[in-house]
Amino acid sequence: MVDEKKEPQEHEEVTTEQETTSQEDRQEAEETVEAGKTGDEVAELKAQVEEFKDRCLRAYAEMDNMRKRLARERQEIIKFGTEKMLRDFLLVYDAIHKSIATARELRPEDEQFIEGLRMTEKLFLETLKKYQVEPIQAQNVPFDPNYHEAFMQVTKEGVEKGMVVDEIEKGFMIHDRVLRPAKVTVSG
Repeated sequence: MVDEKKEPQEHEEVTTEQETTSQEDRQEAEETVEAGKTGDEVAELKAQVEEFKDRCLRAYAEMDNMRKRLARERQEIIKFGTEKMLRDFLLVYDAIHKSIATARELRPEDEQFIEGLRMTEKLFLETLKKYQVEPIQAQNVPFDPNYHEAFMQVTKEGVEKGMVVDEIEKGFMIHDRVLRPAKVTVSG
């Protein structure tokens, strides 16, 4: 009978060992699943970090581009901000220039008056030059639609076709921009 008592104990030990092994296997499996979840979570978090880093870099680049654009626009405003006012002043120049032509025609004997008008015109052009406004060369040059506005076309002997033969209204440039094109007569 002693042998019979040993047998159930051995059976219990085997069952306990199997349960322990089974429990360890389950625990390992759960840890593997958890590790898989953790690995997936880590990968997902890394992807989010990369996405946020990319967004941050793009936002920084966009901000930098905006800063550069605003600086460029500011420089253009400083450089060309007076353009409208200067165009209006050109009307004053035109009046002075026409006054000189009219005085020469109607009062050629009044040289002091004409000289005073020429000095006023010269002073006006010097003042415009201080603001980087320069007259456009329009006499005896090839017609260029970027700088000249053809007012009429005439045939003139001894002059090549497409040459400016007369300036009707003086044109002006500010820096590298046309403030007002010269109105000209072109040979045809």
